[in-house]
Amino acid sequence: MRNRAGIVKEREDAFINGGSAELKQPISEPKPVPESAKKVKARPVSISFTDSNLEAIDTHLRNEIMSGNARVNRSDIVRAAILSLENLSSDEISKLIASAKLQ
Repeated sequence: MRNRAGIVKEREDAFINGGSAELKQPISEPKPVPESAKKVKARPVSISFTDSNLEAIDTHLRNEIMSGNARVNRSDIVRAAILSLENLSSDEISKLIASAKLQ
């Protein structure tokens, strides 16, 4: 928006630091968050599934919701599938990937 009043805007730092309120306690540095408490953020990606893959994911999703895990979504199902790969050998994973490839 235009400055129609002809008033020169103060710089942001001058505005922030220009308050006249007195602080009773000195400002302390924020405490560092322990590594175990930091949340890992998920990144949205786009992947393709066949209709049968989506139906299978939705079936697992529905089963989890019916068993009382109301806060589950498709990403949770895919993450669980990825975690299950850790129990397989490299050869088993290769065979599984080869059978999953679209023809």
